[in-house]
Amino acid sequence: MAQGRGLQVAMEAAQRQRDIAMQRLAQKRQARQLGQQQLDQLTGYATETEQRSMLRGQIGTSPEVMQHHLQFMARLEQTIELQKSQMATLDEASQEAERQLLVAELRLVSLRQVVQRRERDAAQSQLRREQKEVDEMAASRYRLLTQATA
Repeated sequence: MAQGRGLQVAMEAAQRQRDIAMQRLAQKRQARQLGQQQLDQLTGYATETEQRSMLRGQIGTSPEVMQHHLQFMARLEQTIELQKSQMATLDEASQEAERQLLVAELRLVSLRQVVQRRERDAAQSQLRREQKEVDEMAASRYRLLTQATA
């Protein structure tokens, strides 16, 4: 029975690890979603700003304003590239969290299979013991009957 308790403890630990891995994955996915929203906002803002600039350019703007706009757009593009880099990092973190969850789930499944196999083996052993008792009782009765008739 000590083995059974040890397996139970191992399964409980594996379940906790799986639950932690699930929480981490959810956090990583949420962080990735927020990062994507920020990237979408930045690219949307850059597109809008560029469109407004084109309209102003048709009207005519001073070279100083145009230079300021170009510097602003360059910085905005830098920020977008930084956010894309951050998104790559967030993607890697999400993928690692998915791998960790998979490992935790596989461990839990294998422990469950071990427990099921042990339970099945124990049930078969119990059936064999019961069958042996029935066979011994039948043999004992047969001997008693044959001795009584002899």
